[in-house]
Amino acid sequence: MEKQKTIIFILAVLLVISIVVIIYLILINLPMIEDTGEEIERKWLIKEKDIPYDLKNAVKQEIEQTYLCFSPEIRVRNINNGEKYILTIKSNMSVDGLIRDEKEYYISEEEYNNLLTKKEGFTIEKTRYQIYDGDNIVEIDIFKNRLQGLAYMEIEFETEEKAKEFKTPDWVIKDVTSDKRYKNGYLARYGVPKDN
Repeated sequence: MEKQKTIIFILAVLLVISIVVIIYLILINLPMIEDTGEEIERKWLIKEKDIPYDLKNAVKQEIEQTYLCFSPEIRVRNINNGEKYILTIKSNMSVDGLIRDEKEYYISEEEYNNLLTKKEGFTIEKTRYQIYDGDNIVEIDIFKNRLQGLAYMEIEFETEEKAKEFKTPDWVIKDVTSDKRYKNGYLARYGVPKDN
């Protein structure tokens, strides 16, 4: 039994090392899309039927999101069925879930498919709508398949002060910014939180 545990541990370590090496090899040759330094974002749980925006006027994206590693968070996205592929690395999340470091890179279809072989959890499928509300870009995510019925609204802010000053709209269910169960990485591992 002890020998099996040792073998499983060694295989897990080798898997993590191989993911890190692959990511490093990709990153040294990739043009960066965005290095925001810090992503400052709030998230609200919503009901699709209560959305007050006309989503016909929104920018729409079909997203398949797959995690390669949960800590640090490394994921790939297939946008609009192969229109573009993006590798994202997120780390150093604040205790309240409001701030994280984020780096994004374009990758090729071949690199995307190679990285998919390292996947952890299940792939998240969602439709994202982006629409302006005053000075803010509002992102609405409507989830599909295993996460059917789940919907979020997210807003990214320039500063922590602006994020904290923003008043939660009365039509949302609740603010889930600090609730790790509503982070996409959690959803890819465990599915919809039980109290949803």
